[in-house]
Amino acid sequence: MSLDELREIFELADSRLWLLLALCIALVFTIQSVETATEGAWPHQRRPARMAPQARAAGGAWSFVSLLLLPGLLLAIVNLGVVIWLSIPLSQAQILGGTLVAICWLIFVAASANLLGMGSLLRQGGAAGPLALVVVLLAGDLLLLTGLLLVLPDIDAIRRSLPVIGS
Repeated sequence: MSLDELREIFELADSRLWLLLALCIALVFTIQSVETATEGAWPHQRRPARMAPQARAAGGAWSFVSLLLLPGLLLAIVNLGVVIWLSIPLSQAQILGGTLVAICWLIFVAASANLLGMGSLLRQGGAAGPLALVVVLLAGDLLLLTGLLLVLPDIDAIRRSLPVIGS
């Protein structure tokens, strides 16, 4: 089997397939970050008595951000998988929802790793920054859910496409 035949079988030239792979990898690494964030193992969460009052208030809000990030990533993966499976273009709701979730994911990763001092900056703002991310994530998650519900085929079509379940 040649490389060209493999490309045709797996459609490796489709950029959506590479995006799906990147989203799956990002989800694996985000699960660890979310677990760390919710357990309070970030260095800025270890000594709450030393933190400013507004930074202490942001701790609970970061938990909401981290818990809304996972459904957003999962919805993006499922949306992209269905779009690739049905060979249809992405809808505007899916693109906008994915963009909102991606922006929040980048901010979450930058804040958790304290890249460019972003973690310190967001901690000084108190709960306002994480709560703004919660609102943006809710909008992104709802847009992705709406986009998925619009393109998802009925259950009989799904059963027919899976040979194990359909037989």
